[in-house]
Amino acid sequence: MAWQCTSIERLLASARPDGGWGYQSGHEPSAEPTAFACLALATAEPDADAIQHGLERLARGQQDNGAVAVAPRIAAPCWPTSLAALAWLKAGSSGGTSYAGQTRRAVDWLLHTEGLTLKSDPAIYGHNTQLKGWPWGTGTHSWIEPTAYAILALRAAGISDHPRVREAVKLLLNRAIPEGGWNYGNCRVFQNNLRPFPAQTGIALAALAGEAMSESIDSAIRYLHSELERIRTPMSLGWGIIGLSAWNERPSSAGNWLTECAARLDGRPTHPVFDSLLLLADAEQCTLTTLLEAANHG
Repeated sequence: MAWQCTSIERLLASARPDGGWGYQSGHEPSAEPTAFACLALATAEPDADAIQHGLERLARGQQDNGAVAVAPRIAAPCWPTSLAALAWLKAGSSGGTSYAGQTRRAVDWLLHTEGLTLKSDPAIYGHNTQLKGWPWGTGTHSWIEPTAYAILALRAAGISDHPRVREAVKLLLNRAIPEGGWNYGNCRVFQNNLRPFPAQTGIALAALAGEAMSESIDSAIRYLHSELERIRTPMSLGWGIIGLSAWNERPSSAGNWLTECAARLDGRPTHPVFDSLLLLADAEQCTLTTLLEAANHG
């Protein structure tokens, strides 16, 4: 059986009867794995009932202010709001149930949420600490992943030119590591250049898709081309391929790498985020990319 079929079966089998996915099979549903599973299945198995149940789970978890917290019964942090919005937008673009109201409230929350700025100190920080993106938690500094997720959601919602999006794009480019790529968000600390990570580099490249080519983007693409040959972990490989594909730089060996990576998941506990990212990376046109293209042509 092809690994794609196995990954789809694992996702369907690990879906909660009351909707959604946990970080492992049997765990309570959480927003991140639920959103990723909905996005992946919308591409690989679009008729699966589990998608609708997952979308409804996300909707039930949305707070009055539009935010979606990481898990039920807690109010924060709410960084998965961007991922929930992407899942709802995908449902609407596919002609399924419209979650326009939920998406609108999520977008409003994102536009009113920002990372904490810090006093500039070149002796400590290697980036512009005054640029605002999105944080992991309210009242903290902006970081790469939540900022990139928010850019993806807002661009997919059709507001690529909003000032918050433009500033966040500047933030990503400002946080790039000179040798190529991104990490969690610090390019230099106490005059020491830090190392890039493949997953965060892929996430940033996906968020920047369609922007003008720059040295930071070009060096990040070159970094991933050299790194992915030796990487077989789902998060790093999946996001790395997604990021390269967003720039029409998909490696010719990507299919083989994904097959090898998927084989390592056999016999292990189901991790819906892992299977989802591999399916998204395997798609000829990643759901995230098609959402951005649809918004640009809307």
